[in-house]
Amino acid sequence: MPPHNPDRRPPGGMALRLLVTLGVGLLPGPQGTYASLLMAALAWAWLAQGGAPLAGPWYGLLCLALAVLAVASSQAALNRRLLGEDRDPGAIVIDEAAGMLLALYGLAAPGWPLLAALAAFRLFDIAKPWPVGWSQRLPGGWGVVADDLLAGLYALGVVRLLGLWLG
Repeated sequence: MPPHNPDRRPPGGMALRLLVTLGVGLLPGPQGTYASLLMAALAWAWLAQGGAPLAGPWYGLLCLALAVLAVASSQAALNRRLLGEDRDPGAIVIDEAAGMLLALYGLAAPGWPLLAALAAFRLFDIAKPWPVGWSQRLPGGWGVVADDLLAGLYALGVVRLLGLWLG
């Protein structure tokens, strides 16, 4: 007979909750911004310590792996209704982390491009220009993650254009 579970939450729910929220999604306030700031801070620290540029095949694989993990874990959290009944609970922020990784692609040092990527990503994630907003209608975890990946790509484009413009 399985052990008694008085609150009816499935086993392993806390680990999944921490994964999809990165901890910051459980804080009150703008959880998506907190997750974006967390990723920007980690990238800044990495680059400031002489870490490899955020580019190349290894970084592409990291982006892909996080995107796949974000879709799978978001779908699992939605299936278990760990964070409520919403189609895209604000507490799920692993999708913002994946989008920010895309926005940061190509950076070799901390500085204004990193800050521009953060600002542009948040702008596109909040304003949701086409097809960012449309992509949220995709089912389940795909809808949770796709808008952030598109916002990240838009932000990457803005940073690249600013780099060309500013020299």
